[in-house]
Amino acid sequence: MLRACETRFTDWEVPTPFTITRLVEHLSDRRNRLIHLIPTELGADRPSGIWLALPALDVVIYESRTSRTHQEHIIAHELAHMLCEHTQEAPLDRDTAGRLFPGLDPRLVQQMMGRTKYPDGDELEAEVMASVILCRMNSRPPSGTSVPDSDSRGILHRLERSFSIGGGSAV
Repeated sequence: MLRACETRFTDWEVPTPFTITRLVEHLSDRRNRLIHLIPTELGADRPSGIWLALPALDVVIYESRTSRTHQEHIIAHELAHMLCEHTQEAPLDRDTAGRLFPGLDPRLVQQMMGRTKYPDGDELEAEVMASVILCRMNSRPPSGTSVPDSDSRGILHRLERSFSIGGGSAV
């Protein structure tokens, strides 16, 4: 699996050296989809990272109350799902949707996210790919530079408001 992940990563032609920010920009360009990073307090009983594949953009929500190294690992893991072209298979239940996004109608969250769990093999592959990413990168704090379009800004504003995030940065 490690060799397959290394080959797949090489196939994405990521310029080196790179940071998490540069990787996000590169994936965004290659996939023709904006990727927005949102740091937030997710809590110990919730996932430490979430990838939302919305119609116009991808959103990676990651735990803000942890070390920079752990944040980069979380982000790398979620980006790894994109690199590996994983699809989500298990539906997000309303209770979980309500806990993760208390400011939004759980039905809307279910519709936006569609699915949130991956088969165990995909999780293992994402962990291996995250390790490949982290081994190859030049570490720097996660941040962003791209500005989302007006439609995406509205979605992001509602997501940030539901997480009570002040000043999240767009990538």
